[in-house]
Amino acid sequence: MRIFVRISILLAAANTAVVAQCSDAGVCTIGSKHTSLSHQVGVSYVFGASGKTDDLTFHSVVMEGTVQLFEDARVVVSLPWTRVSGPLGNTSGIGDVTVLLNQRLWQDHASLLSVQIGGKLATGEDNAGSLPQSYQAGLGTNDLLLGVAYEFDGWTAAVGYQLSRARSENALTRLKRGDDLLLRLSYGGMLGDVNASAQMLAIKRLQESSVLNSAIPGGDAFVTVPESDQFQVNLLGQASLPLFENSSLQVLAAVPLLNRDVNVDGLKRTLTLSAGLWFTL
Repeated sequence: MRIFVRISILLAAANTAVVAQCSDAGVCTIGSKHTSLSHQVGVSYVFGASGKTDDLTFHSVVMEGTVQLFEDARVVVSLPWTRVSGPLGNTSGIGDVTVLLNQRLWQDHASLLSVQIGGKLATGEDNAGSLPQSYQAGLGTNDLLLGVAYEFDGWTAAVGYQLSRARSENALTRLKRGDDLLLRLSYGGMLGDVNASAQMLAIKRLQESSVLNSAIPGGDAFVTVPESDQFQVNLLGQASLPLFENSSLQVLAAVPLLNRDVNVDGLKRTLTLSAGLWFTL
């Protein structure tokens, strides 16, 4: 059976979150299939909702390009434009750029080992509307992304790490997030002409986040956010449908299996839906 499952960072929601409750487009990109396709471009619309606790809704349009450098290496670049709406107001703007190199190390007839290295660049606004970090299109930090993935007969297992040690310049929170550890398990294959996959993503934030201490106005004292290092598990389904020559429609739906309560970074999702067009050049 010919296997082709493309886990795309184009499927990013607001604040560069990719799937329901996923940390962000950076860490969730790690472990994508190392396809043999040539250059590609795509555009997607993504809807996300944080749930009743915050009552935030997210609408994103995401542009992505994939460049095949060599037979064993490809680079993926994505840039979202996001609108966030909630009880405190609305913001919109360009989000953070994510760049990832996927390098194949070894392959035989049934299995493949690859590594990923890249970064998330703080190109997005983090003070729009004078609103908290959860309303911002960007996270305000430059993060390092590392990962390794193993593929075998339609299965993919991956582990990833996002190093995030800086602090956002958001005037209200000055948020500093912890690092993220990701584990991904997916299975996919062809169902007639449709390319479908199911995934489970587990993400553990390794340190609690910290924000400005509101009890000391005008100062630079910070306080940790209790339970902001929660464990989260997400279930995701994806399908790719061929349209015309060298083009396809990709759809995605994601929900959390293990919900997190703290949403100081604005990355929590109780639902993510996405649809996008892809073109092979």
